[in-house]
Amino acid sequence: MNQADDNSASAAPDYCFWTEEKLRNTDTDRQGHVNNGVMSSFFEAGRIEILDAPRIAAIRAVTSIVVVRMLINFRKELFYPGTVRVGSSVTRVGRTSFDFLQAIVAANGLVATAEATCVLMDRASRKPTPVPDLLRAYLTGQ
Repeated sequence: MNQADDNSASAAPDYCFWTEEKLRNTDTDRQGHVNNGVMSSFFEAGRIEILDAPRIAAIRAVTSIVVVRMLINFRKELFYPGTVRVGSSVTRVGRTSFDFLQAIVAANGLVATAEATCVLMDRASRKPTPVPDLLRAYLTGQ
């Protein structure tokens, strides 16, 4: 990404799902910017926006989705007050897991990006379970 692109909200790639989060004063840390732990919560909110869909409610009733890997790249500081938009896309659906690519965009442009791998687990056995066809189709936009 070149420096000029990094300064605008349009620097974020296209994502299939978007959600908006409001910054709170309590999100800030001793340095005065939004804490990195809060950024992780914003990414979670983006994933939940996708995974709470009524279309997959029956699957979600018997499974849990567990984050097993997350990589966050912090690109800019973020300051209160304001809002952020969280973009999310599913980039891979495997046998029992799937990957997200996400971005946080604020008034000052692209603030952070993340990659997350989630595993679908059976709630009763607490073991990974295959991704059902309905969930696979939903996650891949079919």
